[in-house]
Amino acid sequence: MQGLNIDLQRTGFPVKIGTIELWFDSSLENLRRFFDVEELAQEKLKEAQEKAKHIHFPDEVELESIDIECVDAAFDVNKEFIAAQYDIIFGDGTFKKIYKEYPDILALENALDPLGLAIAKRIEELEVERTEKVEAKKNEYLTKKSKKK
Repeated sequence: MQGLNIDLQRTGFPVKIGTIELWFDSSLENLRRFFDVEELAQEKLKEAQEKAKHIHFPDEVELESIDIECVDAAFDVNKEFIAAQYDIIFGDGTFKKIYKEYPDILALENALDPLGLAIAKRIEELEVERTEKVEAKKNEYLTKKSKKK
C-alpha cells in the first residue's frame, strides 16, 4: 500500500543580515510574538537587570574612576536586551549566530529598527496577497455555485 505525501510549505520569508540568511516565520502563531517583541524584550531586560542588581551603577561617571565591573555589567544587560529581540524575532540562538559573525553590539542594535520596519512592510505585502487569494477563491466558489442553479 502506498502512503500519501503532502508537501507543506513553511509560511515566511528569508531575511539576510550581512552574510547570514535567516528565516522569518510569518505564520499567524509567530506574528503575535513579532508584534509583542518590545514587551517580551522588556521582560528579558528585567531579568538581566535582576542579575546585575548587586552592581552599583554610578550617577556620574568620571574617567579616572571607571569601575570595569560596572561597565561590563551594563554592557551585559544591554547585550542581553538586544539578544532577546533577535531571538524573539527569529528564534532562540539567532543572536549568538549573528554576534559570532558580527561582534558589534552597537551595529546590531542599530539594525533592529530598520529590520523591524522592513519585516512589518513585508508582512503587509503578504497580507495583501493573502486577501487577494481569498477573494479569488470566494469568487470562484460563488461562480460555481451560481452555475449549478
